Amino acid sequence: MITDGSHINPNGTLRPNIRYRTGEYDYIYETDDLGRIIEFNADDLRLTQRTERLPHNQNTPGKLPTDHAGHLAGDRFGGSPELDNLVSMSRSANLSVYKRLENRWARALENGQQVSVRVRINYDGNNMRPSSFDVQYTIDGVGFEQHIPN
Repeated sequence: MITDGSHINPNGTLRPNIRYRTGEYDYIYETDDLGRIIEFNADDLRLTQRTERLPHNQNTPGKLPTDHAGHLAGDRFGGSPELDNLVSMSRSANLSVYKRLENRWARALENGQQVSVRVRINYDGNNMRPSSFDVQYTIDGVGFEQHIPN
């Protein structure tokens, strides 16, 4: 498990086949043999105490002109603003489905509930842009699942 920032190569890409921690609350991520993020885990999702949104890297791998640089762990949850937490997401995936999930998680946390999140990021072949996201999460131990096409 890499915790010292060495998961990012000097050229800004992620190292392949590693597990690392990043962000305000050291959430766990994993990359595949191409250095693509394939999993994000937050056993104890938390809200940041910051009041201002951090500027984030817009240059996600495989990004289409209409895509967003989507946070796996949103800024409000202390997610990193760098490519170690960002993937290319369609506008609808980022601003509709994923945002609704984030809103649900935030409401639960604001109500004192415990939230855990696991996101599996899927790809077609060697494409650097995710094809979909499989989200599993719990709120106070009750499990939920959501498949998000990208």
